[in-house]
Amino acid sequence: MILEAVAAVTTACKALEMAAGAASNIESLGVFIGRMGAAEFDLQRAKNSTRNMSEAEAAKAVMAEEMVRQSRQNIKDVFLATNRMDLWQDMQQKMADARKARQEEIKRLEALKRKQRKQMIEILIAIAIVLGLVPIAIGLVVWWATS
Repeated sequence: MILEAVAAVTTACKALEMAAGAASNIESLGVFIGRMGAAEFDLQRAKNSTRNMSEAEAAKAVMAEEMVRQSRQNIKDVFLATNRMDLWQDMQQKMADARKARQEEIKRLEALKRKQRKQMIEILIAIAIVLGLVPIAIGLVVWWATS
């Protein structure tokens, strides 16, 4: 999982750097910056969920984080040079809001899965009880009828 996230970060950062070099206006960079932000979110999530990272995975994760930091700084410098820091700040806020909403959706889906798993266990327990009690009840009725 961590290697896929690192690969996504690498791809997003390289695409952003290429787009920044070829862009005629900074507004066209929004899609690439968004992809980098999403890849960064996935990398952080993968790091948090991976309990035992190998040394190679840990090194790749650190290098990917540094790549994101450098790309973010380079793009911020482009916005600064074009005197559009207001756009940069607005974009950063919108991306933060999107990350927060995505995290809340992930938590909501995980809670839904836990609830469904709990309901399934309760149903299986009820079925097991019914299947266990019915033969006992029939056995008691037959024993009572024959005695």
